[in-house]
Amino acid sequence: MKRSEAAALLKELGAEHLLQPNWVLIEQRKLDRYQLCVKGDYDRNGIEFILQKYALEIEEDITRGYMCIFKP
Repeated sequence: MKRSEAAALLKELGAEHLLQPNWVLIEQRKLDRYQLCVKGDYDRNGIEFILQKYALEIEEDITRGYMCIFKP
């Protein structure tokens, strides 16, 4: 996804009260694509519902307590 799309997604997830981040990182995943990484409290089921709408995927590291959202 584009950097602006990652920022808009973060705003939407926050507005829906699906996450309460401790830190947020928008980092480059591929040459022209970015991913949104969030650490903190979040509702994975609610987030997955939103991600289906935008055809995005999620990778989660439960032991470290963070997730990354990206476009495959």
